[in-house]
Amino acid sequence: MRSLLLICLFLAYATTTDAGEILSFRLFDGEMVDGKLSLPNETAEIGELVIYVHGTGPATYDNPRGSGSSKFNYFDYFADEFNRRGIAFFTYNKRGVTFGPEPPFYDQVDREKFRKAVPSAESHDLATYIKTLRRDRRLKKAKIVLLGWSEGTILAAMAGENRSNKITALFLNGYVHDTMTDVIKWQNTGFSAMVNLRAIFDADKNGSISRVEYESDEKTVADFRIRRLQNAQFPQFDQNKDELIDAADFALLQAPKYKQTLDAIQKEDEDWIWKNYFRVSIPWLKEHDSLEPNKERLLRLKIPIFIFHGEADANCRVEGVYDLRKRFDAARKTNLHESVFSGHNHDLNFGDWVTKKQMPEGIRKMFETAELLKKN
Repeated sequence: MRSLLLICLFLAYATTTDAGEILSFRLFDGEMVDGKLSLPNETAEIGELVIYVHGTGPATYDNPRGSGSSKFNYFDYFADEFNRRGIAFFTYNKRGVTFGPEPPFYDQVDREKFRKAVPSAESHDLATYIKTLRRDRRLKKAKIVLLGWSEGTILAAMAGENRSNKITALFLNGYVHDTMTDVIKWQNTGFSAMVNLRAIFDADKNGSISRVEYESDEKTVADFRIRRLQNAQFPQFDQNKDELIDAADFALLQAPKYKQTLDAIQKEDEDWIWKNYFRVSIPWLKEHDSLEPNKERLLRLKIPIFIFHGEADANCRVEGVYDLRKRFDAARKTNLHESVFSGHNHDLNFGDWVTKKQMPEGIRKMFETAELLKKN
């Protein structure tokens, strides 16, 4: 394959708006995608650029969400806050993904093009964005931080390992410690389901829910049981009849759908997976199945790594963060800085920022860390 540096060609800005500059990129295989660069008011010498690395599934550089009068652009929140702190922010459309009119995702996906959005290609795509953005005179001296969320924490680590990218630091939110195959198993064998229920019902914090805990009259517990669980009775969850609700019970409840999913993967029934499980491709699943996990890859990196993770993350197990700390300590490496936030979910409670107009603690800590990094 010809050198990536020789074929990553820069195209001029397609559009300039008050909300940001829209750029077009030619990727290493000739595919075209658009990205959005949001700059602080003072652009004479920008000290830091944060590049957002998407998680699993199709995504656009705005990621519109909501509906009607409550519709908003997810990335506007990040761009505005980074820019307010004097930091540039960049995000992009994934391969084969453009904007669409229909909720909940407001995107249109060319499935054939999107099938090429596998980890190895996406890490190369990041190299294209980085190389192109470095040519901008306003960003010439900027430190570059990759902000990966969920699967993006894997892709950011892959790009960070490429020394030619000259990454200053990694911000890993909703950190993925294991292979995606292991994550899918964890999510579908009861452990993910218990994260949310334990936060409400597990009063003694022993990892399971007793009948007394589940049937408590305490207002928060009773309201959740009646409204969110439709007043489901204890035996409906206690599948193995051991008088406890735990991951083993939800593994039994989830077993039929999980088997369907595994069968579809084995048969390479991509349409079923797309419609009934998640918007991913068979090539994506296959490559992730053999991909080195972060718990091994990150140990080779020398740049600062900052993890921001919710204790109540039901997508990626918080125990992975604790295990990574042990691995770094055993290797006597000092470039890992992890923060775990009580009561925070996989999105670090981003929804509160939209509905309550209050920036969650975990997201605030991320912005503050970025600002400190810019100054040092």
